[in-house]
Amino acid sequence: MKDFIAIFDSGIGGLTVYAKVKEMLPNENIVYLADTLNCPYGTKSMNEIHNITVANINYLKKMGAKLIIIACNTATSSIVKEIEEAGGYLQGVIKPTAILAKKTTINQKIGLFATNLTVSSKVYEKYLEGIKVYSEGCSEFVPLIETGDFSSPIMKSLINKHLEAVKEVDTLILGCTHFPYIKDSILEQRPDLMIVESGVATTNEAIKYLVGHNLINEKNNPQYVFLTTSKVEIACKQLDILKVDFDEVKHINID
Repeated sequence: MKDFIAIFDSGIGGLTVYAKVKEMLPNENIVYLADTLNCPYGTKSMNEIHNITVANINYLKKMGAKLIIIACNTATSSIVKEIEEAGGYLQGVIKPTAILAKKTTINQKIGLFATNLTVSSKVYEKYLEGIKVYSEGCSEFVPLIETGDFSSPIMKSLINKHLEAVKEVDTLILGCTHFPYIKDSILEQRPDLMIVESGVATTNEAIKYLVGHNLINEKNNPQYVFLTTSKVEIACKQLDILKVDFDEVKHINID
């Protein structure tokens, strides 16, 4: 495929960003890469995630992606320097999401639900200067979400445990692109919270880059391809649960 935007995540979480990219850039071809073989990322070391992320990015570069969106907070936190030096060609989810949350909060107290690795990196705090941040490592959400568990008693109990630690906040960042799938379950317990997700904020940054570099696709027959490093059967089952359609689903190997 030529003239395409690439979206990369450890699994299905980045589909929440993909949905916004598809909605806000309806003419663009999109290749989505799910590195499900290595999922979850949040329990690995930062060095491991950095190497895995760079390998995935290089694969998409070789394919010819005109823009790469790293729709994974953990992966983004591992290559902050590379993103800052890429001139917009690499788009991470953390900075635009943090900026949106800073504009959203009223009491200047923000909660962060993210993977343990993202939380330990303190990367969100870099963009939330002057804000009281209550960070919760929630890596245990990811494998449950990957299996389609968004609202079981176990999930709701885990959500309740983490919400107890962020009682004072008025705004909650879902600092993992998997977590919007449990947004409704979170709001059941804390309907007062203002939830900030990555999709719209990240897509707005992508649009700025594409417009600025005259890369917007004016054609209206886009193609959508899903690549997975795991089994195609697993990917198809996940996509079926989420009711997300792609023109093609393929297995790939990342060297």
